[in-house]
Amino acid sequence: MSNRRSKTLGAAALLMLTGPAFAADVPDAAPPIEHSWRFQVSLYGWATAINGDVGIRGLPPANVDISAWDAIQHLDAVPVAGSILATDGTWLFYSDAMWVKVAADANVGPLTGSVRFEQEEVLVTGLVGHSLPVNIPDLELFATAGLRYQHYSVNLSIDPALFPGTSRSGSKGWVDPIIGLAAHYDIDDRWFINAMADIGGFGVSSDFTAQGFAAVGYNWTPTISTALGYRVLYTDYQDGGFSYNVTQHGLFSSVAFRF
Repeated sequence: MSNRRSKTLGAAALLMLTGPAFAADVPDAAPPIEHSWRFQVSLYGWATAINGDVGIRGLPPANVDISAWDAIQHLDAVPVAGSILATDGTWLFYSDAMWVKVAADANVGPLTGSVRFEQEEVLVTGLVGHSLPVNIPDLELFATAGLRYQHYSVNLSIDPALFPGTSRSGSKGWVDPIIGLAAHYDIDDRWFINAMADIGGFGVSSDFTAQGFAAVGYNWTPTISTALGYRVLYTDYQDGGFSYNVTQHGLFSSVAFRF
């Protein structure tokens, strides 16, 4: 009896000594995945066509129909455009800014004649996004919400044969709330696809505004990539004699630096 008790006590002591070491070898529940922050700075060019109607203080709405090539040929200054992105895979912060000045010919209603259209544009977008669950490998999808600021300084100079000596200038800036989606998909280690889309305005400033963008990119190095795609921006805004119902669209190219 004494011998059995001694063996039992010895086994208990051995278990107490080896138990913690054994437990350390048993995997616990998987720890939460820690996402590191990634940052990207991009410089881009947007060869944009301009199509729509612009009205300024009592003049008939000018029908503006400028091709992307015409816009490039009639740039009054070198455009400035870039974006900043930060994400940890769960949250996304994005900011985009563009300044461009262009001048070209337009038409006024059904009349014929020469109308000089000049436009200086400032476009700034800020977004916050949160990841959405998707069951597609290598795809990141975010629901986004933010603000878009648009400012246009427009001048219309109309042929004196139509409206003698008529020239009108107008300048307006406004902020629209926007909601949308942003996506990044890695095709492989080199090729990828970026896409963004949003709608907004909702009568707060613009009656309606919408933007769509998609591009295919290539990673030249772990820190440098380029992309080529297409971007469309539509805005329907009216206030105080200034109306801007215009679609801007065209090829988009960028170079990005990641760190």
